[in-house]
Amino acid sequence: MEKLESRIIQFNSKKYGNIVPIQAIPGHFVTSHSHVNYFIDLTMLKSSQIDAAKCAHALAHQYTSMDAIDTIICLDGTGIIGAFLSQELQKQYASREKKKIYVICPECANNGQMFFRENVEPMVRDKNVILLMATVTTGISIRRGMECIDYYGGKLKGVFTIFSAVEAVDDTPVHTIFTPEDIPGYASYQRKDCPFCSNHTPIEALVNSYGYSQL
Repeated sequence: MEKLESRIIQFNSKKYGNIVPIQAIPGHFVTSHSHVNYFIDLTMLKSSQIDAAKCAHALAHQYTSMDAIDTIICLDGTGIIGAFLSQELQKQYASREKKKIYVICPECANNGQMFFRENVEPMVRDKNVILLMATVTTGISIRRGMECIDYYGGKLKGVFTIFSAVEAVDDTPVHTIFTPEDIPGYASYQRKDCPFCSNHTPIEALVNSYGYSQL
């Protein structure tokens, strides 16, 4: 069986150049919500201290609100990036008193519902919150995150991702480093509209923000 890694292609962000290159694998893949023709591999960006810091630096400059952030909620294994993002945001408060920024990750039930334990709830309730994700294809996961933040009484101040195929969710803009324009030909399909399935092209792997399981 061919290893998917043999097809890896590296892409740069049109906005940020080669400061944080992204890797993608072309093929027929299935996420939890759609079929896609590229698997976006963010393993290095989420795991490497140097790359995670570069991602955080790029994202922090997209936050232009005067509201100081209290909490960064990290999904998809973005905790390292979230920690560096908190440091970058602290730099923007240089003229103000230094404040504590929480970096937390929600738990997920079997049905995908996100929740926080009682000892973590105070880090969300009445706090200015950033939602940080790895990749977004349809926006469904963002909406779940937004519903979770609202349920626990947090005040969403921004949605940040490394790659996003959507520009906004429910009128909330999505700030990102990479867009489909950075990966020529990138496409996401509903199952019924997938051209690979119409042509009976086998699914090669099940993918999510953590990686892939080759079939």
